[in-house]
Amino acid sequence: MKRAPQNDKSRLNHPLSYLARYRGQVLAGIAFLVLTNICAQAVPWVVKRAIETMEENAAGGSERLNLLVLLLVGLTLAQTGVRVLSRIMIFNAGRDAEYSIRNMIFGHLCKLDGGFYRRFTTGDLMSRLTNDLASVRALYGAGVLHIVNTICAYAVALPLMLGIDPALTFWALFPYPVLMLGARAFARGIYGRSRDQQLALAGMTESVQEDLAGIREVKSYRLEERRSQRFTERSFSYLDSAVRLARWRSGMLPFVGMGVGSSIVLILWLGGSKVVAGELSLGDLVAMNLYVGLLAWPTMSIGWMLSLWQRGIAAWHRIGDILAAEPALTDDEALIGEPDLEGNIKDASLRVRNLSVSIDGKPILQDLSFDVAEGSLCAIVGRVGAGKTTLAEALARLLPIPAESVQMGGVDITRLPLAQVRGRIAYAPQDPFLFSTTIEENIAMGLSEEATLPKAERTARIENACRAAGLHGDLKGLPHGLQTVVGERGITLSGGQRQRTALARALISDRSLLLLDDSLSAVDAETERTILSGLKEVIRGRTAILISHRLSALQHADQVVVLENGAVAEVGSHEQLLAADGIYSDLYRRQLLLEQVQ
Repeated sequence: MKRAPQNDKSRLNHPLSYLARYRGQVLAGIAFLVLTNICAQAVPWVVKRAIETMEENAAGGSERLNLLVLLLVGLTLAQTGVRVLSRIMIFNAGRDAEYSIRNMIFGHLCKLDGGFYRRFTTGDLMSRLTNDLASVRALYGAGVLHIVNTICAYAVALPLMLGIDPALTFWALFPYPVLMLGARAFARGIYGRSRDQQLALAGMTESVQEDLAGIREVKSYRLEERRSQRFTERSFSYLDSAVRLARWRSGMLPFVGMGVGSSIVLILWLGGSKVVAGELSLGDLVAMNLYVGLLAWPTMSIGWMLSLWQRGIAAWHRIGDILAAEPALTDDEALIGEPDLEGNIKDASLRVRNLSVSIDGKPILQDLSFDVAEGSLCAIVGRVGAGKTTLAEALARLLPIPAESVQMGGVDITRLPLAQVRGRIAYAPQDPFLFSTTIEENIAMGLSEEATLPKAERTARIENACRAAGLHGDLKGLPHGLQTVVGERGITLSGGQRQRTALARALISDRSLLLLDDSLSAVDAETERTILSGLKEVIRGRTAILISHRLSALQHADQVVVLENGAVAEVGSHEQLLAADGIYSDLYRRQLLLEQVQ
């Protein structure tokens, strides 16, 4: 199977230009279609010869008739065989193209940043990856097959019909230009309504995905009726758009059928008159009718083919919206060409200088500067909205940052491929995401991809990570321990259990920099203090940056960086900042009072 390269710029061209990469299969299918039409169009000629043989009633006519019957059987069998082969080749090319495009889209989605996902909802993207891609596949398969089949049918039948009677052929095909113009008008209407239907389907899919993901909130706030009403409205919108499309499509086929019926009436009227007048043989009239009959389906399929075409083009444009989106974070090819850069990183120390970050044009971080020594534990604190999470995402290279603003071990991380930088950082976000698999598999995702550990060692490392994250005791209360399936987004676990599972996933890694963004906010203060007090031993030899809103848990940090309105306000140890009587001291006293009240 031929796979498309992920960075192929031709992916944004016309959909048929993408299918050209499977031209071997398509050309083979076209060759079989030509043979199919040759066999099919030879049948009227054989019938014509059989009628003439019966009319002649000459000696040896019976033997000749038997040969013609055998030839007719052979043509029918041959037509069946090559027709099947033509469909296998062309439909398989369409399936291969669909497979390649789907992988290309998913690979591209993995490269896009948060700005893209703020513009496109999950339900809309799912609709484009399934329904729209199915429409493109139909264009590649049935659409291409019927386009080629119609061309071949006319290319073979038209010369044979002209050979029988040019005038009769003209009148037989006289309704077809009007037919083509009408079909084109229908196709335009179908295109617009197809796009409306696809948009309505995306909206309905988005509604279902959102409500099922937030089913607990729906039940907690008794939103069932309100959300059901919203879904009903989305569903009706889809129904309405589907009905409008069906009306246009249902009107097209009768219109085409009327044109074909008109051709048959003209042949019987004009051709029958010529037979009576002795200007045309009965065999020629029968053959002419058979040729028109053979052209009936290719002509009628023009309407359906145009419908597939318009739906496929509309779907391709929606898929193109995804592929046209460029990631804000990319690897500079010139810099990637320096393979020794990562090897020059001497340690896991961090040096941040004049780091500024904006999101959607809004400045979040402004000229941040601080240092984190190798093997130390640095805490990042600040009020809500100070920019702590944005800083974590910037250090993890999930956001664009200026060149030379962050160095690791003396090397500018913007000069390294994203995969290499992220391969050095274990990131545990405040709002963790768990995959719908077992706890063990979720934690094991923190292991290096190239790590091939024996099963016993792998299990031991997972269990040690669970102990360090304070999750080991919870496993005993779960039905299958580490083998418990957490469900979609970890729904079967509590908020604290999800956070500690994500923390264990970070701790199990051998990456040199740990980045923990308030990853214990869902556990109680005492449990957080217990876990953090043990982190010093667990992360020995690694650099750690800890973001926490509970300042009392940060006494073991080697350094505390205080953010205020996106800038560094204070830097020092826990004791130094308390003695300075500044922002940190004020926040610390306020939290102590709240804990005493509670």
